[in-house]
Formats: sequence, structure tokens, C-alpha cells
Amino acid sequence: MNARRSWITAIILFVALSVVGLGVRPLVVPDEPRYGVIPAEMIETGNWLALRMAGFVYCEKPPLGYWFTATSISAFGHNAFAIRLPSAIATLVAALTVAWLAVRITGRRDDGPLAFMVQTTTLAPLVIGSVALLDPPFTALVSLSMGALYCGCTTLGRVRAGWLALAGFAAGFAFLTKGLLAFAIPGISVIAFLVWERRWKDVFVMPWIPLGAAAITIAPFAWMIHRAEPGFWNYFIVVEHFRRIAHPDSNQHPEPWWLFFAVFPIGAAVWTLAWPNAWKGLRDASEWRTGIRFMISWIAGPLVLLSFSSGKLPTYVLPLFPPVAILVALGLHRGHASGRITIDATAIFARWLLRVCAVAAFVVALVGSRQLGMPPLWESGESLRFAWVGGALFAWAQIDAWSWKAVDTRTWLVRTTLAPVPILLTIPFFFPSAMFTASKHPWPLFDRHAEQLRGSELLVTGAGPALALSWATGRYDIVIAGVASEFDNELDIESERARRIKWDEVAARIIQVRAASAPRSVSVLCPTSEAERILQTTGVPVVDVRETDGNLTMLYWR
Repeated sequence: MNARRSWITAIILFVALSVVGLGVRPLVVPDEPRYGVIPAEMIETGNWLALRMAGFVYCEKPPLGYWFTATSISAFGHNAFAIRLPSAIATLVAALTVAWLAVRITGRRDDGPLAFMVQTTTLAPLVIGSVALLDPPFTALVSLSMGALYCGCTTLGRVRAGWLALAGFAAGFAFLTKGLLAFAIPGISVIAFLVWERRWKDVFVMPWIPLGAAAITIAPFAWMIHRAEPGFWNYFIVVEHFRRIAHPDSNQHPEPWWLFFAVFPIGAAVWTLAWPNAWKGLRDASEWRTGIRFMISWIAGPLVLLSFSSGKLPTYVLPLFPPVAILVALGLHRGHASGRITIDATAIFARWLLRVCAVAAFVVALVGSRQLGMPPLWESGESLRFAWVGGALFAWAQIDAWSWKAVDTRTWLVRTTLAPVPILLTIPFFFPSAMFTASKHPWPLFDRHAEQLRGSELLVTGAGPALALSWATGRYDIVIAGVASEFDNELDIESERARRIKWDEVAARIIQVRAASAPRSVSVLCPTSEAERILQTTGVPVVDVRETDGNLTMLYWR
């Protein structure tokens, strides 16, 4: 298979895995509705600098990532595909960067599509790249910055200065997407690499050009954001960075130090088991020594640095998968071409394990999960889905066996990347909706009460479902009951105080609205545990509509 056919295969593979299913599954609460509500409100208000989240001032992230999504919504409408498309495009940019760097390291053009396909089929970039989050755009920009830094580290003179400036511009835009990690990840990576190479002078000289370029990139946007929202930078820097690192609260996701070391191999599937074989091809590749060291530094330095932070999310390590894809692709290619990688007992065991899992999936499809004591995954079509999983796993095993019959190395590696595609294709279509509580999957309940939710004069809900409700109804006047969570921006804005109340204040608010000379309609979306207490409060009128869906209850007074 030549390089051109490999690229055609790679692009088709990307579209099939990362674009086709973007609008299929429901939004994941609360993250995806948040990243839809903010740009949707940005479009409606025309204010693209002072961000609002369901009407509340939002200072957790700079606006660049939301500009991408707002542009997509303007082009494709208010839907799941539109708010996920920027993540898919960013994932493509990161994969193309992987291909560029692979060619840059080896000088072989045919390594580009192979590295691209490894990155495209790696689990974490594939899954997170189909979700409306800021991590994929951030990863794309960090990858571009790291690519430019690698070129800067391996060139001299004016060319070096140009690459370093480009790295700074990309890091500046990454900062405007997600924050100081835009400097921390490239900084610690390059310092680790230069120390490894014993380039002590460059440790102190090289950072100044990219830092200057980043400052030039950020400065005008920072000033405009400050003028539009004076409290933004204080909250963003102090709370979202230093507090998250030192003393995280529940909003900053406190986790143990080892979290990233546990999730990283999982995120690197389906290639994790290929690491030993990749190392066989890399261990004496002296001609690629600089590139290999740079990629290892890109992985190890940030992984250690991120582990020192008390606040963690698994998605933080997304920018560390591009160098893994490069090392895996180059190592497998070189190892197979040199004859060091051959089918062995581990590969045969893995193949038979896939077949056993396929048989198990077929059994569940025939017998039924409930008869086997398994919790339901889907509301309908369960047998058909398990049958598909069984077929996909069996196809994976057979394609893997077929790959070893390839005459040349490139064909072997292309077939190897294609082997898990049948199971990877199921990801957007097999969303396990039955496993999620109503508060995490409220869309059916919203659909049944869409008219009354949009028309209520007073709409009250908890912080969890509020973002989903705002996205579904287009409402930005929702009253938040209970713990305000991310709706508490610590700015103590007077106009927002009345929109943050406790659950024991909800009944009084209902009585007040219904006792007015012209009673208004009221909708309350509350935890089921709170519904009875609200309705039994003295003075609360008889509710007109009440529906309970698991842990979520809908109350409505006409």
C-alpha cells in the first residue's frame, strides 16, 4: 500500500470514526450542555467577551474555545452536532500534527498516515474528540506549539526564531482556550528535553522568543476581556489555577496523585498492549534519538507535573497522547521491518481473548442481560446491540490475523489500525442511556414537558440539571436551588443573588408567585427526595402536573 492510498484510508477512517456519529447520542450532562449554553447565549446577546452561563457571569475559562462553538452553532444550528464539531476538527488538527512530526523525525513521508491512523484509533482522543469540551481544541493548539518547539530545537538561526515564535503564538491561543497549562505543558516538556540533551545554555535562552510571542498574542484579548468583565482575570487565575492546585473544593475535582498514571494506559487503548513491541523498534534507533527523546519528554514531564496538582480531571492528559501515537507508529513500523516484531504468544492470546468475548456477547444477545443478572444498558434494542458487539470483536480478531499475512510493513500496520475499527464505530451509537440517572439523562422528561418548561414564568431547578434545561429551552432566567456549584462565581453580583436559593426557600417562592393578583405559571424540576417536602409545605397550592422519573421530579402549576 503506497503513501497516497494510506492517506485516503486515513481520512476515510477519521470521518467514519470522528464525524459520522457526532449528532447521534444525547448530550452528556453537565459538561456538554455547558459548552453549548455559553456560546448560544453569546450569539443571542452579541457579547463575545463577557461570558454568561444561563444568565450567570462565567469566569472559569477564557472565550476562545466558546468562539469556535458559537461559530459552529451559527453555521449548523442549535444541536449536538454543531457543539461537537469544533472538538472533531481540533482532533483532526492534532492527528495531522502527529503525522507532520512523524515525517519530520524520520524523513519518510509514508510514516505520516500511519501515525495519523494510530492517533485516530487511540481511545482517549477518539472519545473525547467527539464530546463538546475545551480539551480537544486545547490539545490541538498545544500539539501545534510542541511541534513548532521541536522544529525550533532541531534548527538554527532565523529559522529557529521563526519556529519558536510560532510555538509562542500557538501557546498564547491555547492559554486563551484553557489557561496556564498552555505554558506548563510545553515548558516542562522542553526543559526536560534540553536537560536530557545537556543543552544547558538553551534552557535559559530558548524560552524568551515563545514567551514574547505568547504575550503579544494574549495581550489585546486580555485587555478586551478585562474591560468587558473586570472580575474575570482575578477569578480565573486565583480560583481556577492556584486554588485548584493547592486547595481544591468539589468544583475543582480533588483526586489522588496517581490518577493520571492509572488513566493514561486506559486512554491509550487500543494501543497500550503494543507498547512493548513499539519499544523493540525504538530502543536502538539512534538516527531518531532526538525525536524520541523529545516525545518521551512531552509525555513524562507533564505527566509528573500534572500529578502534583490536587485538582484533576482525566481529560487533562489528552495533550499527551500525540507523542504516544508517534512513538507507537514509528516503533511498530521499524520493529516489523527489521523482523523484531513477529506474531507471538501474546498476540495469539489477545486474539483468542477477543473471540471469547465475542462469544460471550452473542450469548448475552440470545439469553438477555436481565436473565443473566446484568443491569440494563439500553432502553431498547439490547439484543441487537450485543450481537453487533460480538460481531465487531470477532471481526477485530480476524482482521488482526489477516494483518500478519501482509507482505510489507506498511500494509501490516494499516491493517492493524483497521482491526479495532468495527468496535470503535459502535461508540457513538451505543450510548448506555439506561445506566444514567434522570438528572444525568433528563432529555426524555424535558421532551414530554417542553411546552410548559418554555412557558413558565418561574422556572426552578438544581445546579445539575440547570445547564441541560437551559440548553433544551433556551431559557437564561432559571432560578438555581440547593448548592449553586459552578453557578456561584464568588463575585457576589446583586442581580444574581435572587436566582440562587436553598431548597427550603422554593416553597415560599412558589407561594409568592401563585398568591399574586395575576398568578403566574411555575415549573420546578427537583430531586425526587425534595418534591414531597415542597408539596407538603403549608400554603403551597395543589400541583397541576407531577411526574417522577427516577431521581428527578417535575412539578408544574398552570
